[in-house]
Amino acid sequence: MSLHLVPRALLYLETVARLGSIQAASRALGIAASAIDRQVIALEDACQAPLFERHPRGMRLTTAGESVVLLARRWQDDADRLEAELREMRGEQYGTVRLGAMDSLSNSVLPLLVDTIARDHPRIHLAIEILSPPKAAADLDSGAIDLAIVFNLPADRWRHVLWSAPLPFGCIVGPGHPLWGVPETTLNEAARFPMAAQSRDLPVREYLDRRYGWLFDPVEPVLVSNSQQLMKKALQQGRLMAITSELTAISELRAGELWFARLTDPGLKPQTISVAVDARRPLLRAARLVGDALSSIVEGELAARRTEARA
Repeated sequence: MSLHLVPRALLYLETVARLGSIQAASRALGIAASAIDRQVIALEDACQAPLFERHPRGMRLTTAGESVVLLARRWQDDADRLEAELREMRGEQYGTVRLGAMDSLSNSVLPLLVDTIARDHPRIHLAIEILSPPKAAADLDSGAIDLAIVFNLPADRWRHVLWSAPLPFGCIVGPGHPLWGVPETTLNEAARFPMAAQSRDLPVREYLDRRYGWLFDPVEPVLVSNSQQLMKKALQQGRLMAITSELTAISELRAGELWFARLTDPGLKPQTISVAVDARRPLLRAARLVGDALSSIVEGELAARRTEARA
């Protein structure tokens, strides 16, 4: 039985905020709209501030409302965590594990993880959010997620890394590109070709801008995007190349749809991939099992890819 520790008024408020209207919250909760409205008004009276702006097409949170909803969601997270801890004390491998992951893993590592957990731990449920690395680190710190798999995770005394591995840089290209079939190259050679690049807010692009800004000056990349899926589709056309790690496109590399030419420049530090948790919070057994499975899958995929590349 689920614990019901979040006050009813906060539950109603969060549902209205999430769905955008009292009527939508009423349908979702199976509670009369008038009852939800009364609870919202009572909360506004208690806060001595309006929590919503009421518009003909729905309701929008005020600044005060955002603060109260944040409280409600943290309270619910704490209630869920307590329920999971109690189940763990009873020896049950049960619960929802919230994972923050990168877009580039959504058609490779993550489906394997879902299948593995469904097969081996069917009572563990996964809630996977696709996040940028900075957002994943922030959500891990705030407790919004239990685990994160992140490229280039900054060191922090409150983060505990369960597993990590280096990811050397290389050029990823499609069939027909001049670098196709070339095992190694350099940045100077790579710079001769039209480029697809990550958006500036992503860690790979930040590192390359900081250390090798001449790659993007004076010629801007043909494609700039924060979508790794779009970039991989563009690379498969054979006209562009991207500088990144092989994990970014490991499924396509293993399928022979893309090629990875390793960069050998001295001083070009590899990226890292890390599975991490927040050390300030107890690590539930369900989260540990998911973290171990995730680490094993990534390590196995990298090892299989490198074995194939040597063959």
